Amino acid sequence: MEARLKEDILREAKRYEGAIMVIHETDDGQIFDAWEHVNSDSVRTPLEVFKCLEDDGFPIKYARVPITDGKAPKSSDFDTVAKNIASASEHTAFVFNCQMGRGRTTTGTVIACLVKLRIDNGRPIKVLLDEMNHEHPDGSSSSGEEIRSDATRLTSSTVKVRTKNEHGRAFGIDDILLLWKITRLFDNGVECREALDAIIDRCSALQNIRQAVLQYRKVFNQQHVEPRVRRVALNRGAEYLERYFCLIAFAAYLGSEAFDGFCGQGECLMTFEDWLHQRPEILAMKSSIRLRPGRFFTVPEELRASLESQHGDAVMEAIVKARNGSVLGKGSILKMYFFPGQRTSSHIQIRGAPHVFKVDGYPVYSMATPTIIGAKEMLAYLGAKVNAGFSGQKVVVTDLREEAVVYINGTPFVLRELNKPVETLKHVGITGPVVEHMEARLKEDILSEVRQSGGQMLLHREEYNPSSNQSSVVGYWENIFADDVKTPAEVYATLKDEGYNIVYKRIPLTREREALASDVDEIQSCKDE
Repeated sequence: MEARLKEDILREAKRYEGAIMVIHETDDGQIFDAWEHVNSDSVRTPLEVFKCLEDDGFPIKYARVPITDGKAPKSSDFDTVAKNIASASEHTAFVFNCQMGRGRTTTGTVIACLVKLRIDNGRPIKVLLDEMNHEHPDGSSSSGEEIRSDATRLTSSTVKVRTKNEHGRAFGIDDILLLWKITRLFDNGVECREALDAIIDRCSALQNIRQAVLQYRKVFNQQHVEPRVRRVALNRGAEYLERYFCLIAFAAYLGSEAFDGFCGQGECLMTFEDWLHQRPEILAMKSSIRLRPGRFFTVPEELRASLESQHGDAVMEAIVKARNGSVLGKGSILKMYFFPGQRTSSHIQIRGAPHVFKVDGYPVYSMATPTIIGAKEMLAYLGAKVNAGFSGQKVVVTDLREEAVVYINGTPFVLRELNKPVETLKHVGITGPVVEHMEARLKEDILSEVRQSGGQMLLHREEYNPSSNQSSVVGYWENIFADDVKTPAEVYATLKDEGYNIVYKRIPLTREREALASDVDEIQSCKDE
């Protein structure tokens, strides 16, 4: 396109006696036109400019990686930049530029620093503490990209990065549940994101990618701002959220063995693009940003206020905020599936297994998540127990939950966020093995916390008040031994060892979403077995 543009310019200049009309802008923003005399030597494309410099003896490699203004780089863009850096000599300097040298350029420098960190220090990627002792940029710095807008001017002049709601609690980046989820999706998610954040802060001379998300969120939630400005802020905020989300995924990719082959540290040679396609849950999370961006920037203040009053115990709150597991991380809780006063309904009454129903005319049953006792009772009801002379009725248990669940003292607990304990953590497109791996890591986090606290664990449950017809979430302490903590896969493996003729399958479906074709195929395979 640039080569054709050059041809157009020279063709037009020939019509106007070697001159072409160009537009200039003064320092105070005034626009004026002028005639510019040109010839074939004075009009060059960027590629020609750098080729001339190379011919003059400068050791330059020029690469063009076009990224749309305001958008996150494509996965192939990440790969192009990473390969260019990995293939360069040790002391090569890397220069990035875009229109204003701010938005896309900042993203490029962050990617480059992540790749250099991985190449120079190997895995796991981390920034040393003494390297992080640098001044954080002023939160009032502009969050805008190359395009100026009312929202940009508003964020640069009136918004502080960590804003407090009317109840005094600061809205932080981890209040965006999507970021909380992707960080805990990976084994190395927490440490890779810490390294990413340190690099983002270091590359924030003109813009801080992470803080820009909060700045636009602030503008969007200011009700007195005109709707057009709020709409622009929402769209720009979603773009920055998507960019930060992609950088988190890229940092996790660099921290895995997939990148080893590119930097001579192993055999595996997988591109970021291929790595992402093997993880459809990440692509689904990314797509959700564009589908409903407003939900990531809106926090129901009345819910937050009520939750803060319920979690008023300073010790418990401090423990939750100090959690640092790969899954059970800062701000996360384990909430009991069952609680006193919970309403249940069943056609078949089985202790510990709510909502048990049978489909008339078919050997198909449904139930909510059972306790271990409830699972045994259900299997006994179905005749799955192997006895002398009886092989037991074969039962295929298909677990459709996408959430990470763990059993403690025989009772199922689900991972939740302290500030949103009733919201389901959705992982659209996540596969069974990935969920089970998360649950295994969650179990490790629990056992680590139990060891540190002398055999106790802070858990949460809902308590129902019949007089007010309201439920509240409260924390409580439970004594736990290592053998008391099991993943669902371990629970059903133990039941199989105890003589129940069962097959356990994990096929995660997202609530309120249609099943994927692959999910239907997997359920069909259960029937075939």
